Amino acid sequence: MEEKKKNIFQKAVDSISSRDEKEAMKSAQAEAAKAKAKLEEVKKEAEEAKIEAAKLRNEARREEMKDKLAEAAAARAAEKERAEAEKVVKHVWTNEDTYASLAFKHYGSIQEPYWRLIYEHNKDIIGDHPNNIRTGLEIEIPPLPPELEK
Repeated sequence: MEEKKKNIFQKAVDSISSRDEKEAMKSAQAEAAKAKAKLEEVKKEAEEAKIEAAKLRNEARREEMKDKLAEAAAARAAEKERAEAEKVVKHVWTNEDTYASLAFKHYGSIQEPYWRLIYEHNKDIIGDHPNNIRTGLEIEIPPLPPELEK
């Protein structure tokens, strides 16, 4: 087959068509590049959102652990208080007893803060004066507070 010679008009049309196709191709490539950049931006935002969500979950777990630790500490404090309350020793007052002798027996000292602790703890039973105690009266010997421990 023999190629038909193109006239000037046909050559111009071919030239314009080719230029339009090149511009359309460039435009499509630019649009594709923009779409790719937008996709990368969306991926980056999604990754940042994923990281932020993980941080929030970790913070929530930390808060939950803090709450559990606080509850455990409160339970330990209550248990310690209960154990301290159980350390109270019952004693029936005899003719030979003195506050100092009881303080020495239970605390290792006859000094006033120690015997006064026994009296003050039982003041509602004994009354307003330490010498008003009666033989046969049951009193409690409280645990030694930390400030009086040697």
